[in-house]
Amino acid sequence: MAEVRFATYNMLNLFESDSAEERERYGRVVEVIRGLDADVLAVQEIIAPNVEVAAARLRALADDAGMECAYEPDRPAIAAGRQRFHVGLLWRPGLTVVPGSFRTYGAADFWHALAKITLEIDGRRVQYASHHGTPFGRHMRADQMERVVAVMTRPEGSPPGLVGADWNCVSADRRPDGTFYDPDPYADSDWYADLIYQTVWGYDEHGRRWHRADREPGEVLYAGGLTDAAVVLDRPWEATVGHWPGNTFGDRRIDAIRVTAEIAPALRAVEVTRTELARSASDHLPVTVTYETTALGTQAQRSNPQLPS
Repeated sequence: MAEVRFATYNMLNLFESDSAEERERYGRVVEVIRGLDADVLAVQEIIAPNVEVAAARLRALADDAGMECAYEPDRPAIAAGRQRFHVGLLWRPGLTVVPGSFRTYGAADFWHALAKITLEIDGRRVQYASHHGTPFGRHMRADQMERVVAVMTRPEGSPPGLVGADWNCVSADRRPDGTFYDPDPYADSDWYADLIYQTVWGYDEHGRRWHRADREPGEVLYAGGLTDAAVVLDRPWEATVGHWPGNTFGDRRIDAIRVTAEIAPALRAVEVTRTELARSASDHLPVTVTYETTALGTQAQRSNPQLPS
């Protein structure tokens, strides 16, 4: 397998309801997943009251999608946070899970959660993670992005990695000319109260409020060495949210896959699945990257080895 496809997908409150409409939408979500043809898939918004129910629901999703999720017998790769929104990982049957590599980071670290596993493909060990950023608390979001960086890059000598997420914030990654890859989706909007969760604001000398996108969480990721695959490849900008009825924030790109330094030179493609099926299945669109195992870079020194892990 020279090329590996890794995708991320926020599935919009999956399993929240057992109504006929939601059962039909679940079928569309499964169809979308099958169509991604991903080797590894990060999923967000598995709704469940506890981790045991979440694990059973992830297993059901994997079975229906023709994928695997158990890193050990009867132990699905689910991570539960303090909320009812859980994250997980699925992978193509036949891939090798590195024993003892599955890790979960929940309420002690995040508003939601992060799940991480190491798979061996073509003789190379690579970490894959699924994360869901906090929708509230701008400063907490930035603090938690530090934790994401640490999880993916420490201790020194950890395998290269990719993390797919609904980041719930605007990226701060820059193009080669120094400009932001992501435009400010709030720059031209009038003020409304929900902007406190997504912007920084202040007042001019006449007391008039100004606001702009809060990019501090994205700055932490970018400065910490987790780069956005779409920016690495300088792909045309595409929104991942904004198509769903009732959306108030407009078109934004808040779903993305970030990679460590070793993965960047191996990236070959990034795509957003923008089919009518995907648009009708969730308020988020899936993002998929392709990388070549034979082109992975050498181990990068990411940190001061004298610091604690």
